[in-house]
Amino acid sequence: MIQSRKIYLAGPEVFLPNSLEVLNSMKAICAKYNFIGMSPFDSAINKSNTINRSSLELAEQIFVNNRKLIQASDYIVANCNSFRGPLVDDGTSWEIGYAYGLGKTIFGYINSKKPLVENVINRIETKFHVSGHPIDMDGFLVNENFGNSINLMLEFSLSSSGGELAEGNFENCILKVLEFDRKMHP
Repeated sequence: MIQSRKIYLAGPEVFLPNSLEVLNSMKAICAKYNFIGMSPFDSAINKSNTINRSSLELAEQIFVNNRKLIQASDYIVANCNSFRGPLVDDGTSWEIGYAYGLGKTIFGYINSKKPLVENVINRIETKFHVSGHPIDMDGFLVNENFGNSINLMLEFSLSSSGGELAEGNFENCILKVLEFDRKMHP
């Protein structure tokens, strides 16, 4: 019997009011294609011991346990849609970088692969700058315009890991993982 490979589900879904429902539906999609979906909520936090812990101690335990889930995964699938601004969630960004450093294959998904600079201009206030590039209200140029849809360090972490940034929803991305997995494990 072929052992199901594990996919770590990276993304801001943990912040949704119905996060367990959403993550469980994502896990069901993984199972449909013979993968085991692992969410950040799957970490082994001892709930009976959380009462006596400070918030920072609990946060550190979440960090340690989610890091272990990434280490135990075969693939990472990251929600690369904008979160609380024009960019990928910073926790998800860290998870992508960590997985890349471990040599994991990383896939991401995004609703639309429009250029990053366009996404930034549409989501935050900018003004004209003499350089010809828009500038944000903090004085930083909005000039990462190479055709990438997310920060170039993230986008190329995906592609150079063997994965890719897929346009569409989560299930479209899982199909890309399935295609890759079948090539790697015929």
